[in-house]
Amino acid sequence: MLKNLLFFFPLYVLLISCNREIQPELPEKIFEKYKSSVVLIASQYYYEVYSGNFTYYYSPSSEKKLFFSKEEVLNNLSFSTGTGFVISENGKIMTNNHVVNHKDENYKIELVNFYEKAKSTILYDVRMYNDTIDQIKSSYYQYSEQMDYYEKQDFEKRYDFVIDKKNFLADLYQRIENIDLSNATSKLIIHKLGIAYNDTHVTEFDDLQECVVIKTSENEKIDLALIQTKNKSFNTKPKFIFNFNDNNPNILENPEKNKERNIKNPIKINEDVFMIGYNSGFSLANTKQGIKSQFTSGKISQENDGERILYTIPTLEGSSGSPIVDKWGNLVGVNFAKITNSQSFSFGVPVNEVKKFYEE
Repeated sequence: MLKNLLFFFPLYVLLISCNREIQPELPEKIFEKYKSSVVLIASQYYYEVYSGNFTYYYSPSSEKKLFFSKEEVLNNLSFSTGTGFVISENGKIMTNNHVVNHKDENYKIELVNFYEKAKSTILYDVRMYNDTIDQIKSSYYQYSEQMDYYEKQDFEKRYDFVIDKKNFLADLYQRIENIDLSNATSKLIIHKLGIAYNDTHVTEFDDLQECVVIKTSENEKIDLALIQTKNKSFNTKPKFIFNFNDNNPNILENPEKNKERNIKNPIKINEDVFMIGYNSGFSLANTKQGIKSQFTSGKISQENDGERILYTIPTLEGSSGSPIVDKWGNLVGVNFAKITNSQSFSFGVPVNEVKKFYEE
């Protein structure tokens, strides 16, 4: 009897082990695995604005905003940050379109404001010249009989000078009135684009590894872009390359019991999700040990509608492009927006759209 029990016991243990359910790793382990594969993206940029035969330069985050020479705008570049994650070994990084393809139509407002201010200044100067003209006329009529020839000439020269100035400003005002700004267009100029790695020190823009934009989504609802390091390699080698596989080990352990996830609907309502990103860019990332990403968590709060997923992860400016992963570390989305006036609900591009964008 004992002999039979000893024979069946190893078989029983084997059967249990074959059907055992492997539990997911602790969230800290997920962060440790992926943090070197998530990068901070920074860009310096401005816009060339075209209206008629004129070219202006617009830098939205600068104090002055509107400039009239390239040299001047290069000293007043706009700056923004976002997040991206490593998607290939040859330097490719996934992020949001709006992180690298900034859209700002406010240059039209700046142009209108500039010319309205110019017209206001011209009108003020014209009124001042009119007052001066009246004063010259009054003085001339009052004292002309007492003036000699040369004094009268001086008055007349002064009068003609002021009249010419007034007429020039009146003509300038009319020309500004005739400027049509409705057809003004702009072109984004990325001056520099670079990435910074977790646990590295950044003191100036040149410390970043330079990148180029290689692809952006043509679908406005799918906020994705692909960038690549210029040398097609990483200065700091990541421990992990993000992919579209299922990292759930139970699939391999128990293939009959566990079916591979449906990439179109990879995660259910109320399931845990995590985000690794650079909220607020360098302002939060900078530490004594170098820049460090943040790890935040939440739950899926709305069913996937095919174009976006909603979750309760708080996000800030700078977290755009962050990877959203599930409890197994599977990529389920790319963060791209938050609900206005709320820090508690955010949207991500679902993984099936990310895969489609990357592979097409």
